[in-house]
Amino acid sequence: MSALTFTLKAAPSQRIDCSPLTPELLAEKTLDQIKAIELVSGKQKLSVESLFDVAGDDTNDIHVANSTNKLDFIGRNMTHGKISVDGDVGAYLGLFMEAGEIEVNGNTAIYTGCEMKGGQIKVNGNTGDFVGGARPGQKNGMTGGTIIITGNSGDRTGDHMRRGYILIEGNAGDYCASRMVSGTIAVLGDTGAHLGYAMKRGTILLTKMPSRGITANFNDCGSHTLAFLALLFASFKKLDSQFANIESFSRVQRYAGDLAGIGMGEILVKI
Repeated sequence: MSALTFTLKAAPSQRIDCSPLTPELLAEKTLDQIKAIELVSGKQKLSVESLFDVAGDDTNDIHVANSTNKLDFIGRNMTHGKISVDGDVGAYLGLFMEAGEIEVNGNTAIYTGCEMKGGQIKVNGNTGDFVGGARPGQKNGMTGGTIIITGNSGDRTGDHMRRGYILIEGNAGDYCASRMVSGTIAVLGDTGAHLGYAMKRGTILLTKMPSRGITANFNDCGSHTLAFLALLFASFKKLDSQFANIESFSRVQRYAGDLAGIGMGEILVKI
């Protein structure tokens, strides 16, 4: 069997809802049936065949080639299998994802991993705002799974995040971990303004002090040796990420906050 490959024929003029193209929804469909699936694009519906050249037969291994940032909802509600993408993708990558693996060789738009429940998303590039966040008007961001970003993330990364891991190899934008309820965000690069704004619980792990420093809403709790960090770094070893190669450390400066709320979140900075 070979990967089921969708090669975009030309850059679309309108955004395209790609949510029907997941392993569970394509299982047991013939190639002709897959080509006949209609995708919403603006005010119209277009067949898969009119937008993509389709080849291959393994619905558990889906590949999107020549992708653009107008392909939205890739991997929505995904429960198993793998989706790989060459090129940029649009909004809501991996929305409601429960299991499986998504890998993007390009950049992603807003709401990557929005409200995901499990599985892994790896972006070999930069992401837009609200990675692992909640949809507008909702209060629950991602509740499980792992998001790996090899580049930089946008603003509000982990907004309303409740569980899971977001690992950023580059820099994080403003308001990282805003309104975070639980989970772990780790950043190898720098962070923007208002780190941990309205954070309730959870952990932000930094390998160096942010260039903007830590805001007054976080209380300096002094230096600590935290044994759980060794276990955390051990769990990173299985990942295809720079985090797998980090030399484990346990000595950190700990800051507790956001003190404007319940103040049970923490920022840990390597000493």
